[in-house]
Amino acid sequence: MSKSVVDDNSEPPLDAAQLQLQAKLKRLLLFSSGTMILGMIAVFATILYRVYYRTETPPSTVVAPMDTQIAVSAGARIVSTSLDGDRMLVTLESSRGAEILVIDLTTMKPLSRLQLNRPD
Repeated sequence: MSKSVVDDNSEPPLDAAQLQLQAKLKRLLLFSSGTMILGMIAVFATILYRVYYRTETPPSTVVAPMDTQIAVSAGARIVSTSLDGDRMLVTLESSRGAEILVIDLTTMKPLSRLQLNRPD
């Protein structure tokens, strides 16, 4: 039995066109890798800058408690409430129908009131 030996140096040499294509691909790979590395450096530099050089203080969310009363229909009950920023939406149910009340939380004054009457 004879073993066939594969010689790694048995490849034919590249011609000029293949060498140019190989050089072009190496330049393209180098350029795209460099661009990606620069982009990652820029992202990490921005993150570090914002973490260490934060000059803006976050807005204070602590508000002094307010004791206020808002007039609603007689016999009305609160069905639901929801918050959106500095506004509160209160849904009321009464014998006449539903009422939607929008309240400004900074002044605790009603901004709008929508009465949904039941048909008679």
